[in-house]
This record gives sequence, C-alpha cells and structure tokens, in this order.
Amino acid sequence: MEHLGELSIGWASLWCLVWAFLSAILPWMNAEVLILALPAVASSRKELAMLILIATTGQMAGKCIIYWVALRGTACPSGRIARAVERWRERAAANPSSPVALVALSSLVGIPPFYVMSAVAGALRMNFGSFFVAGACGRLVRFAAVAFLSKSALQLIGS
Repeated sequence: MEHLGELSIGWASLWCLVWAFLSAILPWMNAEVLILALPAVASSRKELAMLILIATTGQMAGKCIIYWVALRGTACPSGRIARAVERWRERAAANPSSPVALVALSSLVGIPPFYVMSAVAGALRMNFGSFFVAGACGRLVRFAAVAFLSKSALQLIGS
C-alpha cells in the first residue's frame, strides 16, 4: 500500500476520532465499518495500531457521555421501574465483579449492546473507573481483531 503522508494520516486520525465518537452515541452509525476501512488507510502496522487506539478513544468518549447522562438522569423513574432499578443496584453493589464482567463482555462482543450497557452502568451507579477500563479493554481488543482480520483479508486479495 502506498504511504498517505503525515498530512493525510492526520486527517485520517481526526476522521477516525470523530466517526468513532459519533458511532458511540448514535446507534445507527457503526464503528465496525470504520474499523474495517482502517487497513486501507494505514501504511504500516504502527499507523494501524495508532488508528485503532484513536477509534477506541473516540468510542469510549462517547460511551462515557452515555454513562454520565444515565448516572445524572434528570427524571427518576417511578413505580415498578424504580423498584427494578433499585433491585439491580443492590445486586450490583453486592457483587461488583458481575457488572464489570458484563460491561467487558458487551464491549468485546456487542451482546448485550454496549450502547445499552453504558446507560445501564450509569443508571446502576457502577464505579466509573471500572466501567471505563472494562469498556476500553473490550473495545480495544474488538477493534484490533476486526482491523487485523480486515488487513489479512486485504493481503489475501492483493496476493
């Protein structure tokens, strides 16, 4: 692949950050589409790794907004929903590793959707540091796997 140059990789980095951020808060935008395209933009493994880190950063910035909005929600649900949320908060407090594992799984494989889990983590008042680390690690592994599989496919097609 031809090297894009520093100016072009700069624009690719900015585009990557913006797309990943928007895809985190707008569920109809798909981050994986961006990740699949990264090997075509990056001229080296180092550039690809940098773009994956940038995409992970953008994605987590958006997910953190969802988390904080849910944490600081303006209207507290009433009735049955409020009781259910309180029960889940108590369960999460009693076993703090379960929500962390669920966020990690969600960010890695997308089931349950990470968008939903970001809101649930905030609503359940999950520790922010645990949410962030679990989510970032899952997203990083997911994005790296998708990007390097895409790179391998491009190399197979090109050879």
